[in-house]
Amino acid sequence: MFDFRVSTQTHFEDACRKFALTHNMNELAKRAEMKVQTLRNKLNPDQVHKLTVEEMLLLTDLTEDATLIDGALAQLSCLPCVPVNEHASEKFTAYVLNASAQVGTLAASAANHASITTSCRRGIVEAANTGIRCMMLAALAVQSRVHSNPALSGTADVLSGIGASIGMV
Repeated sequence: MFDFRVSTQTHFEDACRKFALTHNMNELAKRAEMKVQTLRNKLNPDQVHKLTVEEMLLLTDLTEDATLIDGALAQLSCLPCVPVNEHASEKFTAYVLNASAQVGTLAASAANHASITTSCRRGIVEAANTGIRCMMLAALAVQSRVHSNPALSGTADVLSGIGASIGMV
């Protein structure tokens, strides 16, 4: 069904480094009921101790930061996660504007012919992930608007049926 391929790139290791730099390890370790040094070691790719799936889920839940999950998905050559619990149909405009802003950031990076540093690469990947996430949330907002209005939903079903029948002729 799916052809997952583990990447040879260091996406998950990079995500662990970025996550560790972004958050206060002392506070996070307390909230996760871990020792600070243990958490630092697990987020350091040079150490033998690694995060378990449960720990990754806990840290993501505590921080509401999808960096670790996105890194794991990128390691499997998959797109970033889309937290559906963030979805709110009234935020459609905000999702579209944010996605457009992220595409603008990517365009500016593409136009810049300077060498790409590690932090620049991280910024480009983050902009792409955020853009994808916002585009999917915008699509979910449109879908929920259509399904929340029975008349509009029925019209959409009729139009898709007509389109299918025209395609068969």
